[in-house]
Amino acid sequence: MPPKSNRQSQCFNAIKSRWSTESDASSDDSNFSMETSDEDEADTKLNFRDTIQICDIADMFEFCKNQCNIRYLSVLIYLILRRFNISYEETHRFLNDIGGLTAEVAHKWSNVFMNGNFDEFLIDGRGGKRGDSFYDVYPELEVDAKAFTVLQCEQKAPSFTVYDLAQFIDKEYYEVNKINKVNSDFVRSVDSCRLDLRNWGARFENNTNRPYFEGHEGSDVIAHREQFIHYFLTNEDKYYTVSSDENPVWQTPKSLVPTVLICHDESTFRSGDVRAKRWLIDTSAPFFNKGGGRSVMISDFLVQHPSGPFVQLNEKEWTNAVQRFPDLLEDTDLRYENYSATITAHLGADPYFDNSIILLQFERLFKLLKFKEEYQKHNIEILVDNARTHSAKPFSINDFGKRSGTRCPVASIEYIDEVNNTKTLDCFFQSGPQKGQSKGLLAIALELGFKLSTNCKLEELTILLSGHKAFKNISKLEKLAIDYGFK
Repeated sequence: MPPKSNRQSQCFNAIKSRWSTESDASSDDSNFSMETSDEDEADTKLNFRDTIQICDIADMFEFCKNQCNIRYLSVLIYLILRRFNISYEETHRFLNDIGGLTAEVAHKWSNVFMNGNFDEFLIDGRGGKRGDSFYDVYPELEVDAKAFTVLQCEQKAPSFTVYDLAQFIDKEYYEVNKINKVNSDFVRSVDSCRLDLRNWGARFENNTNRPYFEGHEGSDVIAHREQFIHYFLTNEDKYYTVSSDENPVWQTPKSLVPTVLICHDESTFRSGDVRAKRWLIDTSAPFFNKGGGRSVMISDFLVQHPSGPFVQLNEKEWTNAVQRFPDLLEDTDLRYENYSATITAHLGADPYFDNSIILLQFERLFKLLKFKEEYQKHNIEILVDNARTHSAKPFSINDFGKRSGTRCPVASIEYIDEVNNTKTLDCFFQSGPQKGQSKGLLAIALELGFKLSTNCKLEELTILLSGHKAFKNISKLEKLAIDYGFK
């Protein structure tokens, strides 16, 4: 191969200096500098099947075109793919996607390279004169384009694309030169703009895994999580699990009475959740935006069982359920999925998932579970999403005052006594001179048969009554489960 001319050497050095990391590090433009951590510099083993995208290969190809003849690159890739038995059609499609020569042209030059005149293969034939790069002539456009990129990458909405950058540069170019645009071509191609973004430190990544709230965990949350994890670790033999093999299969529990784990989940899907990836710059990454359009809420029940993934009856089971509970066919304002307790709601048009609706949904679930044949002879456990809201207890003993006429959170208390009889305890006087006033804990304790002094303190009353069935209150959701035979 003949040596490069002086002009070719100058162009090569100019391109090399533009893309070198040293020139970036020595730049005075501190607004666009990026800090790198040791983790970024560490060698990582890429999972090429899941990580490398066609646009990454196209960007590398575009970069190499600035260093090498496109014919050489296309022929090299064509020969490699054909060597590994990749079909002609797939090879053509791949070369077209990354911006190379067509497979027909690459095949022609491959024949010339292997069987023809080598000098003919080396002849460029394009002639012409190579001048300065675009940003060498218009350095102010590069500064403006960088600023535009950083501003767009800071936006919550992941709407910024390479096409937007190409449009911006094109508009600025014609304004700087004070000329009118006469065709639809960009002065700087979309492919070149994509390389610009990478050169400025931008990355095209998944639009997720970034924080969208700030806060910290309280001690009660940490304690509850540890209790939650400990429970499942000590009872893992009761549940259906999935093997971690290359071909995962369901594994039957070792326990004599298996447990079906049902997970209640509420999710919101917004119209803004349409872009899987977006351009990001480390120093300008915004908080993750869950979307800004009309939302669709779904409240469903995921099940850890081979019959999953959702709790749903078949037609025969549904017929049996309707015979026992005809109200399942009643038309309500809730959008239930067929044969299930899953609800969907269009916010702004349908009712929001408040506690009353969630209770109706669980009541429907309890009715359906009795007829799910695959769950027979199983224990059933349900994890409730947002449980502190939906399973909140109606009152606390600390909300009561000591004497009559003081604070009282409820009109009456319904409870089950020691012999499983349902009792109702009125918390307000129903007759007499104090009719309509709250009884207070002292009068309630005397009514329940406790013998105590009228001079006892409120703290003593609270401790005494907290052990009584009336004040061991349960949430509406727990009571609903008990009514349908679930604990």
